[in-house]
Amino acid sequence: RASRRGGGRLAMDRRWILYALAFLVTSSVSGVVYGWPALRRDLLDECGLTENELGAVFTCGAWSVQGGRFLVGIARDKYGTKITVCVCLSLVLCGSVLVASSASDNLLGLCFGMLFLGMGSGAQLCVQPVAGLFPEATSTAMASLSGAFQLSGLVFLACSAVATAGAGRFGAYMGHAGVVAVLFIFSIKALPSGVSFDEEKEDVSQANDAETERETEMTDEKKKADGKDRDVFAVDDKATADATALTLTLKKTPRHFGAERGALLTCDEFLCLVAWFSVMVTPSQYYVLSVGYQLERKGDADGSFSRAFTLLYGFSAPLAPLAGVCADYLGVAFAQFLATALSLIGYAILFVEKPLSVQYVGMASYSVGRMFLFATFFANVGRRFGYKHYGAAVGVGMLASAVLSMLQYPMFQAALESKTNLDAMNVVCVVCAAACLPYCAWLGARERNEWRKRRRE
Repeated sequence: RASRRGGGRLAMDRRWILYALAFLVTSSVSGVVYGWPALRRDLLDECGLTENELGAVFTCGAWSVQGGRFLVGIARDKYGTKITVCVCLSLVLCGSVLVASSASDNLLGLCFGMLFLGMGSGAQLCVQPVAGLFPEATSTAMASLSGAFQLSGLVFLACSAVATAGAGRFGAYMGHAGVVAVLFIFSIKALPSGVSFDEEKEDVSQANDAETERETEMTDEKKKADGKDRDVFAVDDKATADATALTLTLKKTPRHFGAERGALLTCDEFLCLVAWFSVMVTPSQYYVLSVGYQLERKGDADGSFSRAFTLLYGFSAPLAPLAGVCADYLGVAFAQFLATALSLIGYAILFVEKPLSVQYVGMASYSVGRMFLFATFFANVGRRFGYKHYGAAVGVGMLASAVLSMLQYPMFQAALESKTNLDAMNVVCVVCAAACLPYCAWLGARERNEWRKRRRE
Protein backbone atom coordinates (compact mmCIF):
# COMPACT_ATOMS: atom_id res chain seq x y z
CA ARG A 1 0.00 0.00 0.00
CA ALA A 2 2.84 2.34 0.86
CA SER A 3 4.41 1.69 -2.51
CA ARG A 4 1.10 2.42 -4.21
CA ARG A 5 0.76 5.73 -2.34
CA GLY A 6 4.31 6.58 -3.36
CA GLY A 7 3.50 5.69 -6.94
CA GLY A 8 0.42 7.92 -6.75
CA ARG A 9 2.50 10.86 -5.52
CA LEU A 10 5.01 10.24 -8.29
CA ALA A 11 2.24 10.21 -10.89
CA MET A 12 0.83 13.43 -9.41
CA ASP A 13 4.24 15.13 -9.56
CA ARG A 14 4.79 13.89 -13.10
CA ARG A 15 1.55 15.30 -14.43
CA TRP A 16 2.34 18.76 -13.02
CA ILE A 17 5.85 18.64 -14.51
CA LEU A 18 4.41 17.73 -17.90
CA TYR A 19 1.76 20.44 -17.60
CA ALA A 20 4.40 23.05 -16.70
CA LEU A 21 6.49 22.07 -19.72
CA ALA A 22 3.41 22.16 -21.96
CA PHE A 23 2.56 25.64 -20.65
CA LEU A 24 6.10 26.95 -21.23
CA VAL A 25 6.27 25.52 -24.75
CA THR A 26 2.88 26.96 -25.61
CA SER A 27 3.56 30.41 -24.14
CA SER A 28 6.94 30.66 -25.91
CA VAL A 29 6.13 29.51 -29.43
CA SER A 30 2.47 28.84 -30.17
CA GLY A 31 1.01 32.25 -30.96
CA VAL A 32 4.10 34.38 -31.42
CA VAL A 33 3.02 35.67 -34.85
CA TYR A 34 -0.11 37.25 -33.35
CA GLY A 35 2.02 39.80 -31.54
CA TRP A 36 2.52 41.18 -35.05
CA PRO A 37 1.59 44.86 -34.35
CA ALA A 38 4.76 45.26 -32.25
CA LEU A 39 7.06 43.80 -34.94
CA ARG A 40 5.18 45.68 -37.66
CA ARG A 41 5.83 48.97 -35.89
CA ASP A 42 9.55 48.20 -35.53
CA LEU A 43 9.84 47.32 -39.22
CA LEU A 44 7.96 50.49 -40.21
CA ASP A 45 10.40 52.55 -38.13
CA GLU A 46 13.27 50.86 -40.00
CA CYS A 47 11.65 52.07 -43.26
CA GLY A 48 12.29 48.85 -45.16
CA LEU A 49 8.92 47.57 -46.41
CA THR A 50 5.63 49.07 -47.52
CA GLU A 51 2.34 48.49 -45.70
CA ASN A 52 1.28 46.06 -48.42
CA GLU A 53 4.54 44.09 -48.13
CA LEU A 54 4.22 43.99 -44.34
CA GLY A 55 0.75 42.54 -44.82
CA ALA A 56 2.26 39.74 -46.89
CA VAL A 57 4.81 39.01 -44.13
CA PHE A 58 2.09 38.63 -41.50
CA THR A 59 -0.10 36.55 -43.81
CA CYS A 60 2.74 34.02 -44.22
CA GLY A 61 2.94 33.60 -40.46
CA ALA A 62 -0.81 33.58 -39.81
CA TRP A 63 -1.51 31.07 -42.58
CA SER A 64 1.22 28.69 -41.45
CA VAL A 65 -0.13 28.70 -37.88
CA GLN A 66 -3.47 27.42 -39.15
CA GLY A 67 -2.43 25.27 -42.10
CA GLY A 68 0.70 23.84 -40.53
CA ARG A 69 -1.25 22.28 -37.69
CA PHE A 70 -2.95 19.88 -40.06
CA LEU A 71 0.44 18.38 -40.90
CA VAL A 72 1.54 18.59 -37.27
CA GLY A 73 -1.62 16.77 -36.17
CA ILE A 74 -0.99 13.92 -38.59
CA ALA A 75 2.70 13.77 -37.58
CA ARG A 76 1.81 13.72 -33.90
CA ASP A 77 -0.63 10.83 -34.38
CA LYS A 78 1.94 8.87 -36.42
CA TYR A 79 5.32 9.68 -34.87
CA GLY A 80 4.38 10.62 -31.32
CA THR A 81 4.57 13.70 -29.14
CA LYS A 82 8.29 13.99 -28.47
CA ILE A 83 9.53 13.83 -32.07
CA THR A 84 6.84 16.17 -33.40
CA VAL A 85 7.34 18.79 -30.67
CA CYS A 86 11.11 18.78 -31.20
CA VAL A 87 10.65 19.29 -34.96
CA CYS A 88 8.25 22.17 -34.25
CA LEU A 89 10.70 23.80 -31.83
CA SER A 90 13.45 23.48 -34.44
CA LEU A 91 11.27 25.35 -36.94
CA VAL A 92 10.60 28.13 -34.42
CA LEU A 93 14.31 28.41 -33.72
CA CYS A 94 14.99 28.82 -37.45
CA GLY A 95 12.21 31.39 -37.71
CA SER A 96 13.60 33.50 -34.87
CA VAL A 97 17.07 33.41 -36.41
CA LEU A 98 15.66 34.57 -39.76
CA VAL A 99 13.68 37.42 -38.19
CA ALA A 100 16.80 38.40 -36.24
CA SER A 101 19.18 38.35 -39.20
CA SER A 102 17.04 39.56 -42.13
CA ALA A 103 17.45 43.16 -43.20
CA SER A 104 14.38 45.38 -42.85
CA ASP A 105 13.92 45.40 -46.64
CA ASN A 106 14.43 41.64 -47.05
CA LEU A 107 10.85 40.62 -47.84
CA LEU A 108 11.72 36.99 -48.58
CA GLY A 109 13.76 36.49 -45.41
CA LEU A 110 11.08 37.99 -43.17
CA CYS A 111 8.33 36.00 -44.92
CA PHE A 112 10.19 32.74 -44.36
CA GLY A 113 10.98 33.74 -40.78
CA MET A 114 7.28 34.26 -40.04
CA LEU A 115 6.42 31.10 -41.98
CA PHE A 116 8.72 28.99 -39.79
CA LEU A 117 7.47 30.67 -36.61
CA GLY A 118 3.92 29.80 -37.63
CA MET A 119 4.72 26.22 -38.63
CA GLY A 120 6.49 25.58 -35.35
CA SER A 121 3.52 26.84 -33.37
CA GLY A 122 1.96 23.41 -33.91
CA ALA A 123 3.87 22.29 -30.81
CA GLN A 124 0.82 23.50 -28.90
CA LEU A 125 -1.35 20.91 -30.63
CA CYS A 126 1.02 18.14 -29.52
CA VAL A 127 1.17 19.11 -25.85
CA GLN A 128 -2.53 19.95 -25.34
CA PRO A 129 -3.54 16.33 -24.59
CA VAL A 130 -1.71 16.78 -21.27
CA ALA A 131 -5.12 18.06 -20.16
CA GLY A 132 -6.21 14.42 -20.13
CA LEU A 133 -4.08 13.96 -17.00
CA PHE A 134 -6.60 16.19 -15.18
CA PRO A 135 -9.91 14.34 -15.62
CA GLU A 136 -11.49 16.43 -12.85
CA ALA A 137 -11.03 19.64 -14.90
CA THR A 138 -10.10 18.71 -18.46
CA SER A 139 -11.66 21.74 -20.16
CA THR A 140 -10.12 24.11 -17.61
CA ALA A 141 -6.66 22.63 -18.15
CA MET A 142 -7.15 22.82 -21.91
CA ALA A 143 -8.34 26.42 -21.73
CA SER A 144 -5.36 27.44 -19.60
CA LEU A 145 -3.09 26.24 -22.40
CA SER A 146 -5.10 28.42 -24.77
CA GLY A 147 -4.31 31.23 -22.36
CA ALA A 148 -0.64 30.36 -22.78
CA PHE A 149 -1.21 30.61 -26.52
CA GLN A 150 -2.53 34.14 -25.98
CA LEU A 151 0.38 34.95 -23.68
CA SER A 152 2.86 34.07 -26.42
CA GLY A 153 1.59 37.10 -28.32
CA LEU A 154 3.76 39.18 -25.97
CA VAL A 155 6.99 37.69 -27.36
CA PHE A 156 7.30 40.26 -30.16
CA LEU A 157 6.56 43.10 -27.74
CA ALA A 158 9.20 41.79 -25.33
CA CYS A 159 11.70 41.47 -28.17
CA SER A 160 10.85 45.02 -29.25
CA ALA A 161 11.55 46.31 -25.74
CA VAL A 162 14.86 44.41 -25.57
CA ALA A 163 15.84 45.70 -29.01
CA THR A 164 15.03 49.30 -28.01
CA ALA A 165 17.05 48.88 -24.83
CA GLY A 166 20.17 48.39 -26.94
CA ALA A 167 20.30 44.76 -28.04
CA GLY A 168 18.87 45.54 -31.47
CA ARG A 169 16.54 43.28 -33.42
CA PHE A 170 19.33 40.73 -33.92
CA GLY A 171 20.12 40.39 -30.21
CA ALA A 172 16.47 40.32 -29.13
CA TYR A 173 15.31 37.58 -31.49
CA MET A 174 18.45 35.52 -31.03
CA GLY A 175 17.61 35.61 -27.33
CA HIS A 176 14.22 34.13 -28.14
CA ALA A 177 15.96 31.46 -30.22
CA GLY A 178 18.05 30.59 -27.16
CA VAL A 179 14.94 30.13 -25.01
CA VAL A 180 13.48 27.81 -27.64
CA ALA A 181 16.71 25.79 -27.68
CA VAL A 182 16.43 25.24 -23.91
CA LEU A 183 12.81 24.08 -24.31
CA PHE A 184 13.99 21.69 -27.02
CA ILE A 185 16.38 20.02 -24.54
CA PHE A 186 13.72 19.69 -21.83
CA SER A 187 11.23 18.31 -24.35
CA ILE A 188 13.63 15.54 -25.35
CA LYS A 189 14.03 14.60 -21.68
CA ALA A 190 10.44 14.83 -20.44
CA LEU A 191 7.84 14.39 -23.16
CA PRO A 192 6.33 10.97 -23.89
CA SER A 193 7.40 9.16 -27.04
CA GLY A 194 3.87 8.08 -27.91
CA VAL A 195 0.72 10.13 -28.40
CA SER A 196 -0.56 9.64 -24.84
CA PHE A 197 0.63 11.55 -21.79
CA ASP A 198 -0.89 8.77 -19.68
CA GLU A 199 1.71 6.09 -20.48
CA GLU A 200 2.85 5.52 -16.89
CA LYS A 201 -0.72 5.47 -15.65
CA GLU A 202 -1.55 2.83 -18.23
CA ASP A 203 1.41 0.75 -17.09
CA VAL A 204 0.28 0.99 -13.44
CA SER A 205 -3.27 0.13 -14.45
CA GLN A 206 -2.09 -2.94 -16.36
CA ALA A 207 0.01 -4.04 -13.38
CA ASN A 208 -2.96 -3.59 -11.04
CA ASP A 209 -5.20 -5.55 -13.40
CA ALA A 210 -2.68 -8.39 -13.48
CA GLU A 211 -2.48 -8.38 -9.68
CA THR A 212 -6.27 -8.40 -9.39
CA GLU A 213 -6.47 -11.29 -11.84
CA ARG A 214 -3.95 -13.31 -9.82
CA GLU A 215 -5.89 -12.61 -6.60
CA THR A 216 -9.13 -13.71 -8.28
CA GLU A 217 -7.56 -16.94 -9.50
CA MET A 218 -6.23 -17.70 -6.01
CA THR A 219 -9.67 -17.04 -4.49
CA ASP A 220 -11.37 -19.30 -7.03
CA GLU A 221 -8.90 -22.10 -6.34
CA LYS A 222 -9.50 -21.75 -2.60
CA LYS A 223 -13.27 -21.90 -3.09
CA LYS A 224 -12.98 -25.02 -5.20
CA ALA A 225 -10.73 -26.64 -2.61
CA ASP A 226 -13.30 -25.89 0.10
CA GLY A 227 -16.14 -27.17 -2.04
CA LYS A 228 -17.91 -23.82 -1.82
CA ASP A 229 -17.97 -22.91 -5.47
CA ARG A 230 -20.92 -20.79 -6.48
CA ASP A 231 -23.41 -21.89 -9.09
CA VAL A 232 -22.13 -20.98 -12.57
CA PHE A 233 -25.47 -19.32 -13.23
CA ALA A 234 -25.33 -17.16 -10.09
CA VAL A 235 -25.16 -13.38 -10.62
CA ASP A 236 -22.05 -11.57 -9.38
CA ASP A 237 -23.32 -8.39 -7.70
CA LYS A 238 -20.02 -6.54 -8.15
CA ALA A 239 -19.81 -7.43 -11.85
CA THR A 240 -23.41 -6.29 -12.32
CA ALA A 241 -22.66 -2.98 -10.58
CA ASP A 242 -19.54 -2.45 -12.69
CA ALA A 243 -21.46 -3.16 -15.90
CA THR A 244 -24.21 -0.76 -14.85
CA ALA A 245 -21.66 1.97 -14.08
CA LEU A 246 -20.01 1.44 -17.45
CA THR A 247 -23.36 1.66 -19.23
CA LEU A 248 -24.22 4.91 -17.44
CA THR A 249 -20.80 6.33 -18.26
CA LEU A 250 -21.28 5.55 -21.94
CA LYS A 251 -24.70 7.16 -21.87
CA LYS A 252 -23.24 10.33 -20.36
CA THR A 253 -20.80 10.89 -23.21
CA PRO A 254 -21.80 12.93 -26.30
CA ARG A 255 -23.08 10.87 -29.21
CA HIS A 256 -19.86 11.11 -31.29
CA PHE A 257 -17.40 10.72 -28.40
CA GLY A 258 -14.67 8.19 -29.22
CA ALA A 259 -15.98 7.59 -32.76
CA GLU A 260 -13.68 6.18 -35.41
CA ARG A 261 -11.80 8.75 -37.47
CA GLY A 262 -13.96 8.55 -40.59
CA ALA A 263 -17.22 8.76 -38.68
CA LEU A 264 -15.93 11.58 -36.48
CA LEU A 265 -14.66 13.76 -39.34
CA THR A 266 -17.91 13.43 -41.30
CA CYS A 267 -20.50 13.75 -38.54
CA ASP A 268 -22.79 16.78 -38.52
CA GLU A 269 -21.54 18.19 -35.23
CA PHE A 270 -17.88 18.13 -36.21
CA LEU A 271 -18.55 19.69 -39.63
CA CYS A 272 -20.56 22.48 -37.98
CA LEU A 273 -17.74 23.05 -35.46
CA VAL A 274 -15.19 23.35 -38.27
CA ALA A 275 -17.47 25.74 -40.18
CA TRP A 276 -17.93 27.93 -37.09
CA PHE A 277 -14.21 27.99 -36.36
CA SER A 278 -13.21 28.72 -39.98
CA VAL A 279 -15.73 31.54 -40.41
CA MET A 280 -14.69 33.09 -37.08
CA VAL A 281 -10.94 32.79 -37.67
CA THR A 282 -10.98 34.75 -40.96
CA PRO A 283 -12.11 38.13 -39.49
CA SER A 284 -10.06 37.39 -36.37
CA GLN A 285 -6.88 37.13 -38.45
CA TYR A 286 -7.82 40.21 -40.47
CA TYR A 287 -8.21 42.19 -37.23
CA VAL A 288 -4.63 41.45 -36.14
CA LEU A 289 -3.35 42.25 -39.62
CA SER A 290 -5.18 45.57 -39.94
CA VAL A 291 -5.63 46.93 -36.42
CA GLY A 292 -2.31 48.82 -36.38
CA TYR A 293 -3.08 50.48 -39.71
CA GLN A 294 -6.65 51.31 -38.65
CA LEU A 295 -5.51 52.82 -35.35
CA GLU A 296 -2.95 54.99 -37.13
CA ARG A 297 -5.68 56.30 -39.45
CA LYS A 298 -7.70 57.23 -36.37
CA GLY A 299 -4.79 59.22 -34.88
CA ASP A 300 -2.38 56.77 -33.23
CA ALA A 301 0.69 58.55 -34.58
CA ASP A 302 3.24 57.18 -32.10
CA GLY A 303 2.00 53.57 -32.10
CA SER A 304 1.01 53.64 -28.42
CA PHE A 305 -2.37 52.07 -29.15
CA SER A 306 -0.74 49.32 -31.18
CA ARG A 307 1.46 48.49 -28.20
CA ALA A 308 -1.59 48.64 -25.95
CA PHE A 309 -3.34 46.13 -28.21
CA THR A 310 -0.44 43.70 -27.87
CA LEU A 311 -0.53 44.08 -24.09
CA LEU A 312 -4.29 43.58 -23.92
CA TYR A 313 -3.99 40.60 -26.22
CA GLY A 314 -1.29 38.94 -24.13
CA PHE A 315 -2.63 39.79 -20.69
CA SER A 316 -6.08 38.43 -21.45
CA ALA A 317 -4.44 35.04 -20.91
CA PRO A 318 -5.38 34.82 -17.18
CA LEU A 319 -9.03 34.71 -18.25
CA ALA A 320 -8.42 31.51 -20.23
CA PRO A 321 -9.48 29.19 -17.38
CA LEU A 322 -12.81 31.02 -17.43
CA ALA A 323 -13.40 29.59 -20.90
CA GLY A 324 -12.74 26.11 -19.53
CA VAL A 325 -15.03 26.67 -16.54
CA CYS A 326 -17.78 27.84 -18.89
CA ALA A 327 -17.30 24.73 -21.03
CA ASP A 328 -17.19 22.40 -17.99
CA TYR A 329 -20.19 23.81 -16.13
CA LEU A 330 -22.29 25.76 -18.65
CA GLY A 331 -21.50 23.81 -21.81
CA VAL A 332 -19.23 24.41 -24.77
CA ALA A 333 -22.08 26.07 -26.68
CA PHE A 334 -22.30 28.91 -24.15
CA ALA A 335 -18.52 29.34 -24.18
CA GLN A 336 -18.55 29.46 -27.99
CA PHE A 337 -21.37 32.00 -27.88
CA LEU A 338 -19.22 34.25 -25.67
CA ALA A 339 -16.31 33.92 -28.11
CA THR A 340 -18.59 34.90 -30.99
CA ALA A 341 -20.28 37.81 -29.23
CA LEU A 342 -17.09 39.33 -27.79
CA SER A 343 -15.36 39.14 -31.18
CA LEU A 344 -18.35 40.80 -32.84
CA ILE A 345 -18.21 43.69 -30.34
CA GLY A 346 -14.50 44.16 -31.06
CA TYR A 347 -15.13 44.39 -34.79
CA ALA A 348 -18.08 46.77 -34.37
CA ILE A 349 -16.13 49.26 -32.23
CA LEU A 350 -13.69 49.80 -35.11
CA PHE A 351 -16.42 51.92 -36.71
CA VAL A 352 -16.06 54.48 -33.91
CA GLU A 353 -13.70 57.30 -34.92
CA LYS A 354 -13.62 59.49 -31.82
CA PRO A 355 -12.59 59.37 -29.06
CA LEU A 356 -9.69 57.07 -29.82
CA SER A 357 -9.72 55.80 -26.22
CA VAL A 358 -12.92 53.83 -26.93
CA GLN A 359 -10.73 51.47 -28.93
CA TYR A 360 -9.37 50.14 -25.65
CA VAL A 361 -12.79 48.59 -25.07
CA GLY A 362 -12.84 47.14 -28.58
CA MET A 363 -9.33 45.75 -28.33
CA ALA A 364 -10.04 44.20 -24.93
CA SER A 365 -13.29 42.64 -26.17
CA TYR A 366 -11.56 41.26 -29.25
CA SER A 367 -8.63 39.87 -27.24
CA VAL A 368 -10.85 37.99 -24.79
CA GLY A 369 -13.12 36.84 -27.64
CA ARG A 370 -10.18 35.51 -29.62
CA MET A 371 -8.84 33.69 -26.58
CA PHE A 372 -12.27 32.11 -26.08
CA LEU A 373 -12.42 31.26 -29.80
CA PHE A 374 -9.36 29.02 -29.74
CA ALA A 375 -9.89 27.77 -26.19
CA THR A 376 -13.42 26.60 -26.89
CA PHE A 377 -12.52 25.02 -30.22
CA PHE A 378 -9.87 22.85 -28.57
CA ALA A 379 -12.11 22.17 -25.56
CA ASN A 380 -14.99 21.18 -27.83
CA VAL A 381 -12.88 18.63 -29.70
CA GLY A 382 -11.54 17.06 -26.51
CA ARG A 383 -14.80 17.19 -24.57
CA ARG A 384 -17.29 16.11 -27.25
CA PHE A 385 -15.13 13.87 -29.48
CA GLY A 386 -12.36 12.61 -27.19
CA TYR A 387 -8.59 12.35 -27.66
CA LYS A 388 -8.44 9.18 -29.72
CA HIS A 389 -8.15 11.15 -32.97
CA TYR A 390 -7.49 14.55 -31.41
CA GLY A 391 -4.57 15.42 -33.69
CA ALA A 392 -6.46 14.63 -36.88
CA ALA A 393 -9.64 16.41 -35.71
CA VAL A 394 -7.87 19.61 -34.67
CA GLY A 395 -5.65 19.43 -37.77
CA VAL A 396 -8.67 19.28 -40.09
CA GLY A 397 -10.21 22.28 -38.34
CA MET A 398 -6.98 24.22 -38.59
CA LEU A 399 -6.52 23.35 -42.26
CA ALA A 400 -10.05 24.40 -43.15
CA SER A 401 -9.62 27.69 -41.27
CA ALA A 402 -6.24 28.24 -42.95
CA VAL A 403 -7.75 27.91 -46.42
CA LEU A 404 -10.61 30.30 -45.67
CA SER A 405 -8.46 32.78 -43.74
CA MET A 406 -6.30 33.35 -46.83
CA LEU A 407 -9.00 35.92 -47.61
CA GLN A 408 -7.45 38.18 -44.97
CA TYR A 409 -4.75 39.43 -47.34
CA PRO A 410 -7.02 40.45 -50.27
CA MET A 411 -9.32 42.00 -47.66
CA PHE A 412 -6.39 44.05 -46.34
CA GLN A 413 -5.30 45.04 -49.85
CA ALA A 414 -8.84 46.27 -50.56
CA ALA A 415 -8.90 48.16 -47.24
CA LEU A 416 -5.69 50.01 -48.16
CA GLU A 417 -7.34 51.51 -51.24
CA SER A 418 -9.94 53.74 -49.57
CA LYS A 419 -11.82 54.57 -46.37
CA THR A 420 -14.99 53.17 -47.94
CA ASN A 421 -13.31 49.83 -48.56
CA LEU A 422 -11.88 49.83 -45.04
CA ASP A 423 -15.36 50.26 -43.57
CA ALA A 424 -16.73 47.59 -45.93
CA MET A 425 -14.18 45.05 -44.67
CA ASN A 426 -15.17 45.81 -41.08
CA VAL A 427 -18.80 45.19 -42.07
CA VAL A 428 -17.74 41.79 -43.46
CA CYS A 429 -16.14 40.96 -40.10
CA VAL A 430 -19.31 41.86 -38.18
CA VAL A 431 -21.50 39.85 -40.57
CA CYS A 432 -19.25 36.77 -40.28
CA ALA A 433 -19.48 36.80 -36.49
CA ALA A 434 -23.25 37.42 -36.49
CA ALA A 435 -23.78 34.55 -38.93
CA CYS A 436 -22.23 32.14 -36.40
CA LEU A 437 -24.70 32.87 -33.60
CA PRO A 438 -27.39 30.40 -34.85
CA TYR A 439 -24.83 27.57 -34.68
CA CYS A 440 -24.19 28.35 -31.01
CA ALA A 441 -27.95 28.14 -30.36
CA TRP A 442 -28.18 24.80 -32.20
CA LEU A 443 -25.29 23.28 -30.26
CA GLY A 444 -26.73 24.60 -27.01
CA ALA A 445 -30.05 22.87 -27.75
CA ARG A 446 -28.21 19.59 -28.39
CA GLU A 447 -26.31 19.88 -25.11
CA ARG A 448 -29.50 20.62 -23.16
CA ASN A 449 -31.17 17.54 -24.65
CA GLU A 450 -28.20 15.43 -23.52
CA TRP A 451 -28.38 16.89 -20.01
CA ARG A 452 -32.13 16.15 -19.76
CA LYS A 453 -31.52 12.53 -20.81
CA ARG A 454 -28.86 12.16 -18.11
CA ARG A 455 -31.18 13.50 -15.42
CA ARG A 456 -33.90 11.04 -16.47
CA GLU A 457 -31.42 8.17 -16.32
